[in-house]
Amino acid sequence: MRIVYLLPGGLFNPGGMERVITIKANYLADVLGYEVFIVTTEQMGQAVFYPLSTRVHLCHLDIHISKNFGKENYIRKLISRFFKIKEYKRKVSGLLKEIHPDITITTLGGLDIEFINDLKDGSIKVGELHFQKTFRRIQTRKMHRSFFPRLVGEIITAGFIRNCKKLKRLVVLTEEEKSFWDDARNIVVISNPLSFISEKNSTTKNKQAIAVGRLVYEKGFDMLIEAWKIVAGKHPDWKLDIFGNGIQKNALLQLIAENGLEDQVKIHEPVKEIQNVYPDYSMSILSSRYMEALPMVLLESMVCGVSLVAFDAPCGPKDVIEDGKNGFLVKTGDIAALAEKIVRLIESPDLRKTMGNTAKEMSMNYQVEKIMSRWDQLFKELMNEKDSNIGN
Repeated sequence: MRIVYLLPGGLFNPGGMERVITIKANYLADVLGYEVFIVTTEQMGQAVFYPLSTRVHLCHLDIHISKNFGKENYIRKLISRFFKIKEYKRKVSGLLKEIHPDITITTLGGLDIEFINDLKDGSIKVGELHFQKTFRRIQTRKMHRSFFPRLVGEIITAGFIRNCKKLKRLVVLTEEEKSFWDDARNIVVISNPLSFISEKNSTTKNKQAIAVGRLVYEKGFDMLIEAWKIVAGKHPDWKLDIFGNGIQKNALLQLIAENGLEDQVKIHEPVKEIQNVYPDYSMSILSSRYMEALPMVLLESMVCGVSLVAFDAPCGPKDVIEDGKNGFLVKTGDIAALAEKIVRLIESPDLRKTMGNTAKEMSMNYQVEKIMSRWDQLFKELMNEKDSNIGN
């Protein structure tokens, strides 16, 4: 079977979605014998960040959709968007006619959802959603305060939802996200797979906490730093290491300095072999404001026996964390409560150990073999439906 993934941006990005697509593509090609293609828009000659099987085919369109993003005025941005969609559609349409895939999967972070249902290449169209249903609306409201851009954002969001419902299947990552699509009949829930199985577990004895993610507003690292100021006041010997890069790095470094936390909080570049890093930490913290579909950082922490503390941002943490069992859930934005749960784990070494062990056990639900068997089953189901329709 031949599968095409449409991936906005490129595989140079050390993000969670890129990691998941790489894991799945590798497994489909190497273990299940699928012929897999990944189509990117922004690779631009940059190196692939995560290890990718030589059996996976890469197709780089290099449309550069994100060029000048945030620098143009809004009207020019809309005009540019219109022409970029036309170029993207033309290139994808031509490529799919060359590849002749059985199934084309949009990862729904880019512009392809606006035309994928109109393509006549014969492939079955599937979407997998790595964000919240209304993430485009959220992004627009964050970036713009004036009426017109917000109106356009509402129109784009409505179109996004309408087009998602036209897909043959829409795969979401959590039951919580599924509940937001109660009027759609094409929804399937398949979680992200673990990216590794760790031979080494955390001792939960090191006086260190870890946080991983892009250094952007939605990840809420500013709130985590504010919470750590409270933590450091009670336990100055505990350290927080943040792994990631992004546009907020300098602002976060300044916030660390303003709070006198240079000795307690450090920001590090992303690492490829993160499985070698997690076991050195005694807790993992997720401070996202929103847009968490199913955070890989929580799954990866769990498989290393690391206890969790997270804001209950939609839509992933509540599906992964059983409050008080493998970690703590905190109301999103409650900095004092976040600090309180961190302090509780610091002051309860036995609880840290118990939660870490439970997290390890619960992580087995996300083994790649289990998750990919569900994808394999879905693909075969879709092909059977197609053959049945042709027969009729």
